[in-house]
Amino acid sequence: MKHIFITSLKQPVEAWLKAFPKLVTSAEVVSADVAGATLVWVHAQLENSNQWRTQVQQVLSLIPTAKVIVLSNNPDQSEAMQALELGVVGYLHAYAHHQVLKEVFGVVSHGGIWLGRDLLKHLITLTTRGTRHTADAIEEVLEALTKREREVALEAAKGNSNKEIARTLSISERTVKAHLTSVFDTLKVRDRLHLALVLQGQSSQGQFGLETGISAGSLNKAQLNS
Repeated sequence: MKHIFITSLKQPVEAWLKAFPKLVTSAEVVSADVAGATLVWVHAQLENSNQWRTQVQQVLSLIPTAKVIVLSNNPDQSEAMQALELGVVGYLHAYAHHQVLKEVFGVVSHGGIWLGRDLLKHLITLTTRGTRHTADAIEEVLEALTKREREVALEAAKGNSNKEIARTLSISERTVKAHLTSVFDTLKVRDRLHLALVLQGQSSQGQFGLETGISAGSLNKAQLNS
């Protein structure tokens, strides 16, 4: 897959190159070779505070099916919400570790959306507020899972990170990730927010998107794992 980074930096960030050695950079969308691109990374820089929004819109106008990820020099909840409303599928720190960048790529490539933990919890609160499944209904959703998978699923649906779940359940992060993979596959959900929506009765298993009925203001997407 061709990785295009829209940035005014003369040289790519070292972590970007470590993650994607064959990446292509461009200062402007119009001058970038975005034709046929399936994933574009847009760098949100403090000195060009509003430019990234225009660049995201330009990319999605040229390639409506493209997946756009915003790399922010100063991540914050307000900017992240704006990014999601524009249609991006990922939002993270511009200087994140190269392994994180690879994980983000894996998540969005499989249809998930990557957000920071705090924003994810905020979205789960917004999207599940005022809606509660009964204990029996939740049990029905989780009946196909093992006891440990149920415990992991319930913690993940709160927006807790793998590290937090591991600490709460006294298991390793690797074990948490393995259980989550099984949970997502079994319940046919894409990520933590989708899982939370299913448990609250706002979305069906295997379905995630506008059919959940969530407005653009409260948003309906989230990262796959964290």
